[in-house]
Amino acid sequence: MSTGNDDHASDLDASRGPSLRLSEVQLLTGPTVLWFTVFLLVPLAVVLAYSFLTYESFSVVLELTLENWTRTVFSDTTIGVFGRTLLVGVVVTLLCLVVGYPLAYYLRFYTTEKGGILALLFLVIPFWTSALIRTQAWFPILGKTGVINKLLIWSGLVHEPLTWLMFSPFSQLVGYLQNYVVFMAAPIFISLSQVDEDLLDASETLRGDPIETFVNVVWPLSKPGVAIGSMFVFVLSIGNFIVPQFLSGGESTISTLIYLQINNGLNYPAAAALSIALLAVIFGLVFVLLRQVDITDIAQ
Repeated sequence: MSTGNDDHASDLDASRGPSLRLSEVQLLTGPTVLWFTVFLLVPLAVVLAYSFLTYESFSVVLELTLENWTRTVFSDTTIGVFGRTLLVGVVVTLLCLVVGYPLAYYLRFYTTEKGGILALLFLVIPFWTSALIRTQAWFPILGKTGVINKLLIWSGLVHEPLTWLMFSPFSQLVGYLQNYVVFMAAPIFISLSQVDEDLLDASETLRGDPIETFVNVVWPLSKPGVAIGSMFVFVLSIGNFIVPQFLSGGESTISTLIYLQINNGLNYPAAAALSIALLAVIFGLVFVLLRQVDITDIAQ
């Protein structure tokens, strides 16, 4: 009798097992789902709803309209600004890749593991201050009376200050590079840290020169880090407001256009439509990138 009871109890435990595991999964994922719902999905739904409301004389009227999309988002001016914003994002991403990859490569193969991590931590130190302070700190460096111009004039290399150092595409790219190169270098460093030294030795044994080893071994294995870094830099750069506002010399991006819609007339519906359009572009480009590179390889 006891054996039968034990078998019956084990059958009950087995039948309850899947439901218990399901409850555990729901309990573990519940806070995350709730967090994203309350602080991401609900705010996005509110912004999306605002994009279809009517704007009249510095106020929002609860009347549905497509005017914010037809006259604001799909206007020739906005499309041009969108194109410039995407161009800025691509250029900044490539610039950070050109600077960040050699940096990560050097920290991985020419320093110790602790030394590389410590160097990356030093790159994070500027983020202890606000983005506004980091951006405006370029004024006394790149300005007409800044350090660089003074040194150039003192050395006799130039006879008058270089005006293109500040409030120009150059200063804008410098600002972006300072802010985002660490977001490119860190994921690449993590990918390179997982490269097996035996693979490099095997390439050398097969008489592969350093360039062939990089092209056939190192670069393919570092692609997940490059993809993650590119996503970080691209998304952050096209959504950045401070750098184009203070360093570009007045050239607009979508983020500054959104700011002007609110600052100049409290046009929240138009700003909401621009925000949703920018978000849709970001999601589309990230989706395409994820289809090309499997970023989960970085966790292996």
